[in-house]
Amino acid sequence: MATFASLPLRGALPPDLGVQNHTSPAAATATPSFKPTFASLPLSVQTWAVQMVVFHAVGLLFELMDRLHLFPSTKVRRTRKSQYTHLLPTVLRNQILLLLPSMYACELAGLAFVGGSLHPLRFLANLPLMALGHEIVQYCGHRYLLHAPSVWLMQLLRHSVHHSTRASSAISACYMSAVDFFIEIVCPYLLPLAAVGGGGGGAAFHFLVAGAGAVGGLYEHSGYDFATLFRPAFENVGEKPLSPAEKEAAYKQIEEEERGPIRKFVTAWLADFLDNRAHLEHHTRGYVSFSDGFGSPGILDTLLRTRWDLSERRRADVEREWARQRQ
Repeated sequence: MATFASLPLRGALPPDLGVQNHTSPAAATATPSFKPTFASLPLSVQTWAVQMVVFHAVGLLFELMDRLHLFPSTKVRRTRKSQYTHLLPTVLRNQILLLLPSMYACELAGLAFVGGSLHPLRFLANLPLMALGHEIVQYCGHRYLLHAPSVWLMQLLRHSVHHSTRASSAISACYMSAVDFFIEIVCPYLLPLAAVGGGGGGAAFHFLVAGAGAVGGLYEHSGYDFATLFRPAFENVGEKPLSPAEKEAAYKQIEEEERGPIRKFVTAWLADFLDNRAHLEHHTRGYVSFSDGFGSPGILDTLLRTRWDLSERRRADVEREWARQRQ
């Protein structure tokens, strides 16, 4: 009589058939195939990809506006020496061969893009700290290296490549020599990021900072100044300056036309927020507004009197003082 222990298991073959298992050891130890997803990429690479999507989508939008001549009253810089297709290869070279490796290296070194998500208060506090850090690094590099009165530095850094576009095409924001790109784009982004603790390992902070930076740079170099829609015409670039008495009379007329404190407040805020004169003036004169621009606090340019609307006044003060000392 067969016992329970001697009964064959379900699905087992009788031993006398002599059937062998021919499954290879490699197949037995094989793991399921890995399908990479966007979320599986390093955070630095994800952030770079988001920044590229934002940069080139908005850049193409500005290019479309240029070609279709949309909002012509806001296009204050019309000279375009280089076309979009001519600028694009250099822009992509800088973004792929310089920005992406630098961001990934920061993550590998543990300087940025690592850790847990930021506390909401830390998230909010880091935003103005990033803006301030960006301004300090960019001002120092931009003024004291890229615009230094040194022939050999000018030959080495070739900042003139960037100025050749005259800020009339949006993607010219990243059209520059490799060394210039590292000083003006990579360092002002990654050094403050590391200084504030790396921004944590959450995607929201990094996507916001990288995307906002891309939009700001594109707008500064687009040749557009949307503040002209909200600013008195006599304050726009290229308009004949008015005397103090004429300006006061013009403002009185505007106040009479714009009755209502809310409307005046909103109009003034939009005119100030969208003001793009600073960087346009930098590309015109070169020695002004080294970090003052759209989205920038403009603290150093104000304190050091290099802001576009202060530099001429400062030069006049110096000339007057020089004349007084010579008397």
